[in-house]
Amino acid sequence: MALFSKRDKKTSELISSPVHVQGHEIPPELPVIGLKNTVIYPFTVVPVFFEDTTSLKALEYAQAHDNLIGAFALNKDTVTPSEETEEERLISQVKPEDLHTTGTVCIIHRVMPVSGKTGAMVVLQGLSKVQALDVRLEEGLLKSSVEVKEEVSKDSKEVRALMKNALNSAQNIIQNTPYLPQELQIALEDLSDPLKFVYLLATLVRFDMSEKQMILEEDNVKDKLIKTAAILARELEQIELGGKIVSNVKKEFNKMSREAFLRQQLKEIQRELGEESETQQEANEYRERLDKEGFPEEVVKEVSREIDRLESMHPHSSEYQVVRTYLDWVFDLPWGEVKEGPIDLKKVEKTLNQDHYGLEEVKKRLLEFLAVRTLTPSHKGPILCFVGPPGVGKTSLGKSIANALGREFVRVSLGGVHDEAEIRGHRRTYVGALPGKIIQGIRRAGTTNPVFMLDEIDKVGTDFRGDPSSALLEVLDPEQNDTFRDHYLDLDYDLSNVLFIATANVLDTIQPALRDRMEIIELSGYIDEEKEAIAKKHLWPRVLERHGLTKSKLKLNDEVNSVVINEYTREAGVRNLERELSKIARKAVFDIVHGKQKTMTINGDKVREYLGSQRIFPEVKARTSRPGVSTGLAVTQAGGEILFVEAMSMPGGKGFTVTGSLGDVMKESAKAALSVVRSRSIALGISNDFFKKNDIHVHVPQGAVPKDGPSAGVAMTVALVSLITNKPVRNDVAMTGEITLTGQVMAVGGVKEKILAAKRAGISHVVLPSRNKPDVDDVDKKLLKGLKVSYVESIDEVLPLVLTK
Repeated sequence: MALFSKRDKKTSELISSPVHVQGHEIPPELPVIGLKNTVIYPFTVVPVFFEDTTSLKALEYAQAHDNLIGAFALNKDTVTPSEETEEERLISQVKPEDLHTTGTVCIIHRVMPVSGKTGAMVVLQGLSKVQALDVRLEEGLLKSSVEVKEEVSKDSKEVRALMKNALNSAQNIIQNTPYLPQELQIALEDLSDPLKFVYLLATLVRFDMSEKQMILEEDNVKDKLIKTAAILARELEQIELGGKIVSNVKKEFNKMSREAFLRQQLKEIQRELGEESETQQEANEYRERLDKEGFPEEVVKEVSREIDRLESMHPHSSEYQVVRTYLDWVFDLPWGEVKEGPIDLKKVEKTLNQDHYGLEEVKKRLLEFLAVRTLTPSHKGPILCFVGPPGVGKTSLGKSIANALGREFVRVSLGGVHDEAEIRGHRRTYVGALPGKIIQGIRRAGTTNPVFMLDEIDKVGTDFRGDPSSALLEVLDPEQNDTFRDHYLDLDYDLSNVLFIATANVLDTIQPALRDRMEIIELSGYIDEEKEAIAKKHLWPRVLERHGLTKSKLKLNDEVNSVVINEYTREAGVRNLERELSKIARKAVFDIVHGKQKTMTINGDKVREYLGSQRIFPEVKARTSRPGVSTGLAVTQAGGEILFVEAMSMPGGKGFTVTGSLGDVMKESAKAALSVVRSRSIALGISNDFFKKNDIHVHVPQGAVPKDGPSAGVAMTVALVSLITNKPVRNDVAMTGEITLTGQVMAVGGVKEKILAAKRAGISHVVLPSRNKPDVDDVDKKLLKGLKVSYVESIDEVLPLVLTK
């Protein structure tokens, strides 16, 4: 700790007795300076720079008297940096509490002014260690009473051993430190005084300030040597570690330079001998392929650069394999290869009719597209999107189109794709990077104009890895997909000749911008007559072939298909119908093999025996036999469906409950239906007390299936009126339409699918909004055979049509 200006009796006694050291008389009181970032030891000469006012005044005082001054290191624990100006810093003072109490009395050898700075460079020689008894500020400078600490160097074997150990460490440090002169080793070897040896080492080798001060304060020479040896050992270890790192880096660099030099020499030797290395052979093969095939200019430039890189690499390096894989992908892609014969519209029409029954609107649209392509081969046609329920033949229709055109067919399933890189590919910086599904499909096709089917485009997802739908925007735009750039290839690839066909079950989940780029072609479900024809013409022959049968071995009566369709399947498509036919064939094969029969004929009873109990029942009559139940029509991902709406009343207090896993829009439709009924209470003959004394519960069965949309508003209104007036709804009528508070019936979508659902359920009368009449006009007339369609504009027109009298 620092000592301050109060004097006691002991201090006064010490002041009166001067001490002689190295031929100099040390007075009992000295001017004091503060040392920054250094410590001065006895027997050493050190240059020091001063700029604070207190030290400069102390220096003037010492020069005017005996040229002796006390040098004490600043204590970093008490000195804190301050935000002061340059002028304030120059006139700053060292405070007594900022100094260590142990320092060195020094003689001033030389004072050199510093040009351009307010301060002085002073050369000081340490004489002896002193202890400050008090430090005080007088007349702008620091003074202190000091006590000389005499240090005696006691020679012993242990001290000599410590000196030798420290000398070895110091010599190694000097040899590995550029700023230390080699002559310092000789100077250290000549020193026999342990004290001078320690102080010289501590002055010349880089020690921390705390370590320098610790060595000065230590009274025992042996302890000084021990601590100095420990510090030297630490510094030597750090220097050796740094040298090892530098050596390893230099060695690795020299190795790389040597390998590059030898590799270049080897190339020159092989060239002179007419021999080629493995990398040169592969590079030359790639160059030959590049010259033979007609690549675009950009591709030639990029591939040439990659071939040059490949040639300069070692064949066992990881980057070598990455470049090889990239070049293989580029060369395997078709660049300008077209596979397509002359378009024969009659042949195409015949092929489509052979492969698919019905779907006249779709076939007509495809033939129109091909007719335009015949006249203008460079015509960039639209992107087609087949939308319809599962099992109606969307994917197989794409195969038929490719077969009719004589093109290659490529199918890519987009269901569950969440990563944008699946479309655009991964960048080559990633491990295991590959092109996206588009480029992979083109390589599989081997031509630039395949029929490319993007299956289940409505089931593309989005997460933190990007939006694949946004990546498809460029692919499915005929105006810009001629310069499609995959991230892996990083080259423009022309997709304008590809006939893209997308498939989807619903349109709602497709991104609007993506949906706008495609021409939507809707594929509705099949009626029973169409299913029977498809089963007879397409499904059953395929099932027989799959099970190793022929028509002569296994025959079906005409009633079989009707029984399977009406009693065991309920779907818009024919996928389950084919499964049931396959089940019949399997059981028939078992009976033929087990019973050793050669032929078998299947009738309706045999089908029921094979397929088990009936699974589909006509439930419209049973469900609507009591008041409060109406039959609605809805559209799902599986096509059109009939929808029952049930209403029930019970004594209560004016409560209204809606259940059935309904969405917000459907719940609002139910509330609007109740308001319509209550507003017509007088016209319908409903007592005012009914709504005051009863709770009403509206339920839509199949509660596990989410439902939403406004088209059930009419059915809900009819169910409420049927409940309250106790009049059952006719069991042969189904209805759809959005209801408003004024009772108006608004138009809805999916009319064709709803009509098909009504026919499958045995409905003979359908009630539709008047504004949907144009949609019905577009429906094939044979679908409307045996079906009565009534058009209404308000709920008042609906009730007489659907309620029993």
